Amino acid sequence: MGKSDLIEDETSLAYRLSNLRKDHDLSQKQLADQLHVTHSQISRIESGETKNPNISIVIDVARFFHVSTDYLLGITQITSPKSYDISELGLSEESVTRLITRRIDVDILNRLLEHENFPKLCIMIRNYFDDTIAEGIMARNKVIDFAVDQLTDLMTAKPSKRKEIIKDKQFLSSQKIGANEADIEKIKIQFMTILRDVKSGMQKKEPTKAVATAEAVQMIRNALPDKPASDITSTDVANAVAYYMGQTTDLNDEGLAMVQNFAKYICDNSVSEKNSEDG
Repeated sequence: MGKSDLIEDETSLAYRLSNLRKDHDLSQKQLADQLHVTHSQISRIESGETKNPNISIVIDVARFFHVSTDYLLGITQITSPKSYDISELGLSEESVTRLITRRIDVDILNRLLEHENFPKLCIMIRNYFDDTIAEGIMARNKVIDFAVDQLTDLMTAKPSKRKEIIKDKQFLSSQKIGANEADIEKIKIQFMTILRDVKSGMQKKEPTKAVATAEAVQMIRNALPDKPASDITSTDVANAVAYYMGQTTDLNDEGLAMVQNFAKYICDNSVSEKNSEDG
C-alpha cells in the first residue's frame, strides 16, 4: 500500500487524524503545539510516513479530540469512547449542577449542540473573545487612514479636484469598521441561522439524537422475553444484559458469561433484600 493509498484509506490513522484536525479548524502546527509534539511528527503521521507512531501520541490525540483510540486506529467506526468521566468534558461545577437540576432546558441544549454549525459558532465566539480577527480589522483601518492622508495631501496639491477627493475620502472613511463589529455581525448571523434550524426541527417534531443510557435500557428491554413483567426471572434479565453487552462491546464469550452471572447475582440479591425488607 503506497503513501497516497494510505491517506485515502478512511480507516487509517493518517486519514482520521487529518479529518479531526481540519474539523476543528487547526493547522498541523497548532495541533502539534496543543499536544506538545513537533510539527514534523504530526506531518509525518498525516502523510502516512509514520505508520506506527508512539502510543502516547495516539492517546493524547484521542483525549484532545475526545474520541476513542480504537477509532483513531481504524478498529471501529464509532468515534466516542465506551465510557466518559464527566471531568473529561471540562464543565465547571456550576454548569454540571445546572444540568443535573434541570435549570437548563436539556432539549434546547441538545438541539444547539447537535447542530452541524454549532462548533463553528463556538470558534467564532472564541476568536471574538481572543480578539483574533480584531487585530486584522485594526490593521485594515490603518491602511484606510493612510489612504485618506494621501488624498488629503493630493487635495492640497490639486485644489481643482477638491470635490472629487472629498467624496473619495468620505467613501474610504465609511469603510472603516469597529474592531469587533465584524465578529459580532458574523456571530449574530450564524447564531440566528442555527436558531431558525432548531425552531424548524422542533416544529416538525424532529427528535434529538438518542440518549445513550435510554438506548441501552431500550435494547435490554427489547431482549427480554415477551411475557408479563411479573413472570420475568433474574435469568431472563441476565440474558438480556449479556445480549446487550454482546451487541455493543468486544467482550468474548468468557467475558459475556461473567457479565451474565454478575447481572443474575445482582438481581437475585436485590430481590432477596427487598423480600426481607417487606417481611
